[in-house]
Amino acid sequence: MQCSTPMYKSKRTAGLNGSMRRAVASCFAIVTALLATAAIVACDTPHTEAPRHSGSDSDSGSLLVTIDSGGSLGALTLLPGTSMEPEEYRITGEGPSGSSFETWTSGGSSEIQDLRLGEWQIEVSAFNADEEEIGYGSGTVEIENGQTSELNILVRALTGSGSLSLSVVWPADEVENGEVTATLASPSGESESLAFEAVADGEASFFSDEVDAGYYTLILQLLEDDHVVAGAVDTVRIVQDGLTEGTFNFEDLNHPTGDIDIIVVPEMDDPLEVAITGGTEALGYGESMTVSAEVENAGDSALEYTWYLNGAEVGSDAELTVGADLSAGSYRLDVVVFTDDGRRSGSADHSFAVE
Repeated sequence: MQCSTPMYKSKRTAGLNGSMRRAVASCFAIVTALLATAAIVACDTPHTEAPRHSGSDSDSGSLLVTIDSGGSLGALTLLPGTSMEPEEYRITGEGPSGSSFETWTSGGSSEIQDLRLGEWQIEVSAFNADEEEIGYGSGTVEIENGQTSELNILVRALTGSGSLSLSVVWPADEVENGEVTATLASPSGESESLAFEAVADGEASFFSDEVDAGYYTLILQLLEDDHVVAGAVDTVRIVQDGLTEGTFNFEDLNHPTGDIDIIVVPEMDDPLEVAITGGTEALGYGESMTVSAEVENAGDSALEYTWYLNGAEVGSDAELTVGADLSAGSYRLDVVVFTDDGRRSGSADHSFAVE
């Protein structure tokens, strides 16, 4: 425990541009103040320099401030560039009749003696190793003669606003019409859309210096023609006057896909299967026969017929009557069939004799 008389130091500048990134302490310290009418602990240094009440020693009291540093949280993805780990604390007090004190401590206990009786306003400011103010807490306590009072002060991160800078990068040759949508959601459920601007092919950025201090959930999505091809969610912390930066590099993309059913209908223009029916192998002189051309695999196609007798065209219908005007001899009857589009054809023949 250190023992100190009230002293006055110049106020430290609290800029927030440090480069240290450490785990964040959500609450920096619980300050316990024990106030008594006599010194509670022994001190090696005399306290003749401490401000005293104009009355006797029985009309003054001592203040014992104990600082218990809070534990830190695990590292998060997007933290400000300012170290939020307390290195030193400034304790000030304002009391009756304009009395005051200021003292500094790195933790543990610090005793302030010979305080006037009455109500005191106690303030504690936390500073990091770069001498930047990062936390504050306050409280009031009544110093009463012959009694010990206790005051707990919770030191929290400074309120206000800070800056947020974000970049999203993706392969420009894979996404032609890339668009970034982003939402910053607070623990209370309130959310704000972040307007990203394209800065180059395959890159968009966002910046604001008016983001309220606190923790947020950042939701990012990369779209291509309204289809989500990549996304990320991170925790973000903003501190007063600090800058929080983050870059998201989307390399593995899920391009939009769909399903298709392919039905293959074979149409290979197979030859027509033609047969001649109704024919006979021998005709008597002056007799005739009627034959037909039948096609098995024409489907719904319209057909065109051409009949030939010994190579001479003799008909163009599906049926043909032949023989009555033929002289005795041997004959070959052929039929050629085409579909009306000319894509398929077939033929058949029949031999007979006239006796």
